Amino acid sequence: MFKTNQWVFSGKDSQISLQKWQKTVDLMTELFSAPAGFVVQATDAGYRIVVASEQRENPYKAGEVVPRDTNIFCKKVVQDNQALYVNHASKDDMWLDNPEVTQDGFESYLGLPIHWPDGEVFGTFCVMDFEQTDYQRNYLELIKQLRDMVEDDLALINSFVQMREIAMLDPLTHIYNRRALNLLAQQKLSLSGRLGFDVCCLFIDINDFKKLNDNYGHEIGDQALMTLAKTLKSHLRDADIIGRLGGDEFVALIQISDKRLISHVIDKIINAYQAELADKNLPNLTLSIGRSFNSSEKESFEALLDMADKDMYSVKQAFKLAKKP
Repeated sequence: MFKTNQWVFSGKDSQISLQKWQKTVDLMTELFSAPAGFVVQATDAGYRIVVASEQRENPYKAGEVVPRDTNIFCKKVVQDNQALYVNHASKDDMWLDNPEVTQDGFESYLGLPIHWPDGEVFGTFCVMDFEQTDYQRNYLELIKQLRDMVEDDLALINSFVQMREIAMLDPLTHIYNRRALNLLAQQKLSLSGRLGFDVCCLFIDINDFKKLNDNYGHEIGDQALMTLAKTLKSHLRDADIIGRLGGDEFVALIQISDKRLISHVIDKIINAYQAELADKNLPNLTLSIGRSFNSSEKESFEALLDMADKDMYSVKQAFKLAKKP
C-alpha cells in the first residue's frame, strides 16, 4: 500500500500513466477558460504539484514544492477537507500573504480535496484564474466529476499495489517470499556491477527448529519465525533485501563496503534474535548463518545463494558436533 505521507508519482511509475491526469487537468482549464489547473499532493514536507496544466501563462510547473506553512489556497482545502471557491482573492484579507495572489496575480481559485481510498486527504484538484470569476453551479459539478475520476484512479492504483505486495510477501512473516527474492536480489547484483559495490548473501537457518515444533507446537514455531523476521528488519538497513525461502530458512542480501565487517553483522543478528526471544518469553534458539560474496564475475543470485547455503551447512555441522558430549 502507498505510504500516504510520502511523495508518489515523483518519477516514472509503472502503476499509472500521468498522461491521463494531464489530459484531465488540461481539459478542465479549457472548459473553465482558465490559465492554470493542478493536481497537488499534500504531505508533511509541503505541497507538491503532481500535474500542472500546460498553458504558457501558468507560472507553476509539475514537480514544484510549496512549503507546508505557506498560506496558499490548497492548504485551506486540505486543512478543512472541503471545497473552496474564492472568486476575488485580492479583496479578501485572508489571502494578503498568499504568494499566489501577491506575487503571481491570481484572483480566482476553485479547488476540491482528493482522497485516498481510506478517506485520508491526498491533496487537491483545482483551477485558478488571473481574473475575477463567477462560476455557476454546473461548473462546480463539473470539477467535482473530474476530481472523482482522479480519486477512482487512486483507488485502482492502491488496489494494484496491495495485490502486488501480497504476491511478493510471505504471508506469515511479511517479508519477501522466494519469488520476490529472486527478482529483487538479481536487480541488486546487477546494480552492484554497475556501481562497483560488494554484496554479501546470508543464508540463515534456525537450529533445532523441528524439535521446537515437536516440543512446543507449531504456534510457538510460528512465533519464532516471525521474531526472526522482525529481528532482521530491525537490525538491517532498508536497502538490504530480506526474505524467507520457506520453513526456517531465511536470506539477507546485504550491500557492504568492507567484507571484514560481515562477522560483526552476523553476531549482531544472532545476539539480537536471542534477546527478542527472551523478551517474548519464547524458548532460546540459536542460528546457523552461512555467507557468500559476489565476485568480479558477478554470479547469479542462485549461485550466490548456493554458496551461502553450503557455508551455512558447514556452520550447522559444527554446531551439532559442539553439542555432542
